[in-house]
Amino acid sequence: MNTAEFLDISAAVVPDRVALITGDQTTSYAEMSAQVTKLANALQGLGLRKGDHLGVMSVNSSEYVLSYYACARLGVTFVPLNYRAKAEELEYMINTAEVKALFISDRYQDLVDQIAANTPSVADVVALETPREGQIHFSDLVAQGSDDFVYVEVDDDDPTIIIYTSGTTAMPKGVEITYQDLTVYVTNTMAPADPDGEHDKTLLSVPLFHIAGATAMISAIWGGRTLVILPQFTPESWMSAVDMHGVTHSMVVPTMLKRVMDHKDFSDFQGGTLKLIAYGAAPMPYEVVRKAIDVFSCGLMNAYGQTESTSAITFLGPDDHKLDGTPDEVALMERRLRSVGKVMDDVDLSIQAPDGAQLATGDEGEICVLSARTMKGYYKQEAATQEAIRGGWLHTGDVGFVDGEGYLFITGRTKDLIIRGGENIAPGEIEQVLEGYPGIEEAAVIGVADAEMGEAVKAVIVPAHGESVTLDDVRDFCKGRLASYKAPDYLTVTGQLPRNHMGKILKNDIRKLHGQPDNA
Repeated sequence: MNTAEFLDISAAVVPDRVALITGDQTTSYAEMSAQVTKLANALQGLGLRKGDHLGVMSVNSSEYVLSYYACARLGVTFVPLNYRAKAEELEYMINTAEVKALFISDRYQDLVDQIAANTPSVADVVALETPREGQIHFSDLVAQGSDDFVYVEVDDDDPTIIIYTSGTTAMPKGVEITYQDLTVYVTNTMAPADPDGEHDKTLLSVPLFHIAGATAMISAIWGGRTLVILPQFTPESWMSAVDMHGVTHSMVVPTMLKRVMDHKDFSDFQGGTLKLIAYGAAPMPYEVVRKAIDVFSCGLMNAYGQTESTSAITFLGPDDHKLDGTPDEVALMERRLRSVGKVMDDVDLSIQAPDGAQLATGDEGEICVLSARTMKGYYKQEAATQEAIRGGWLHTGDVGFVDGEGYLFITGRTKDLIIRGGENIAPGEIEQVLEGYPGIEEAAVIGVADAEMGEAVKAVIVPAHGESVTLDDVRDFCKGRLASYKAPDYLTVTGQLPRNHMGKILKNDIRKLHGQPDNA
């Protein structure tokens, strides 16, 4: 099923309901459908055809959402780009995805200018905000589109979105999410629009370049909900949007939830319309979820998944967040809070040994999943795809075990991926930058526990002979070459890095020796 049909169905069923809210701008479902039609025709006028790629470099906006659905109407693959990317990272993503048209908001114009000469696939650039010479303005583009309904047939296996995610290597990988992937996920987790049902409102507070943002957008439209769009998250804007618009559902990463609860004005927050806060995309510190149970009166849900699995694989539902009963029952519930819940109905889960053998209940191994919504693959990276999907099973790279009641506990990762505030960070990328610093002989990067961000970045370095290196030096050096969130939060200086007999650095040994969130 083409996800564009989700909008068509809701526009037919609840045409007058508000579909999108951004600031003081509101758009009904009927208006949204009409604008998507005009934009799709205008994109065809630019020469975009089925299989072409359109990129967006912007914070969340109504225009962003309209652009996705216009692309889906045409079978054009949508490529939401991480707005935290540095010039080199952005250039790499645009070129590997072969982006043909690029939509940009104001704050990223200078960044795109830096790489314009090195991105030959981009034929058209569209300004989403301020009109700019040499670019088409978004409103003008929509205005020139025809009102004639346009729809291009797609196959279920065609990619609708490519989301770039960091892996264990320095190069990001483009995860191809198909129409089937999103259809299976959305239709299995939410009912379609119902004019007689409750009118729920979803707050979009995570970026649309993240799988959680993409699925929140598409699920809300399928369900006939109002999608309240935050351009970027702040605790103030999140609380204000919930109370102003009567938000019922919101997905946050753990650091967002902590920042809301720690905010000086949290005591003034009402939140009476909230039904459910889902959290995920990064490890949730136990003390944070424990506090959330005490301060929020709505349901809480932990969702564990990956971009490659089209979002959630397991969930820990609202009932598992209720701490009542006898002391023994409460102790059991508190233990479950450290899990990521039970597997979803449309997913098979297997804990596997390195040789692929399925392990018994309670045994620790790699978490692998089998589902109709596993990614198509990594775009133009066949070897990486074959490594990730073996015998139909997606190998997540996470390590864990399932207890006797079916709850999944994550205990580590086969990959060295760091998840900081919901952002995937590849240590290899940072290590390459650090080893380009004149005062560093070699470096290893690990993730360490952080109560606010889930994980923080720690660099363990061997200085060049006679050199002295400080954390400030390292951070400034990295920020000039990487997105700022990838710069190390902690630094440890050591005489040597532990290695095996083949010379490979032993990350597990480094974690044992230096895995504390400090500069020791």
